[in-house]
Amino acid sequence: MALSDDDVNPGNPGLRLSCRLEVLPGPTVRDRLWHAVDYGFDAVAAPGRMLDEYHEPLRECRPDSPIPISSLSLGFRGSLLSPDPQVRLDCRDSLLELFDFCAELRIPILNMPPVLIQDNPVRIREPLDYLSAEDRQDELLIDQLPEIGDAARERGVVLVLEPVNRYESEYMNTVDHAARVCDLVGHPNIGMTFDFYHAQMEELNPAAAIRNAGKWLRLVHVAENTRVEPGPGLLDFRPGFRALRDIGYSGCIEMECRRLSGPAERLLPASVDYLRRCWAES
Repeated sequence: MALSDDDVNPGNPGLRLSCRLEVLPGPTVRDRLWHAVDYGFDAVAAPGRMLDEYHEPLRECRPDSPIPISSLSLGFRGSLLSPDPQVRLDCRDSLLELFDFCAELRIPILNMPPVLIQDNPVRIREPLDYLSAEDRQDELLIDQLPEIGDAARERGVVLVLEPVNRYESEYMNTVDHAARVCDLVGHPNIGMTFDFYHAQMEELNPAAAIRNAGKWLRLVHVAENTRVEPGPGLLDFRPGFRALRDIGYSGCIEMECRRLSGPAERLLPASVDYLRRCWAES
């Protein structure tokens, strides 16, 4: 069964904040879950790359966890866009395994950038019979997603495509591209992620990109321009938050920073307060 809106912050439906598990302090997963509650988060997000480390502790904490898990990011093998059919098959199989894990722990969303440079040294670069390499990859992705979406739906999970910046991927850098693929697939269990960090590099107008993506947005990531916690940097989240309010976005806003600019005990509660102020002022 998937996580419902009532599972994540039933008392604050306007803004629901989650935090990546690996930036929370504490020697155990249970300690980190309780710190998330203490700091004012409504959910936590699990890192798929570190699933071997967190898999069993999360399973053990599930019956009496003080806070739900809002999403799982990455953790799949290879890429759906590998030029090697066997690698694509292995990626699909690994997605099914992750869907099963999500269903077991009631994680409603699996986040997937279609192809990352760091994980895929061999990538599609030539268009062959297509107008461009992008068109070739679009067709590959669109051909596979309906069946994958059906498997996700059976388990109560939504697979979201994440556009990332050009330094991390040569494919799907913009929100418009992800939304276009979602339009062509048209599956209720295939959506997309909006990431403020990536958007500040790739979008001329991030707020307009949010409005244009509209119905396909299922997850939002926030981090500063240096990818630390929101607050100390240059990004103004209010125009984007206003756009999210305008489209009626009701999912989680996930603090997806790679590191913190100082002690977690001080900075994470401050960042929660900052984001709630930005939302109120938007």
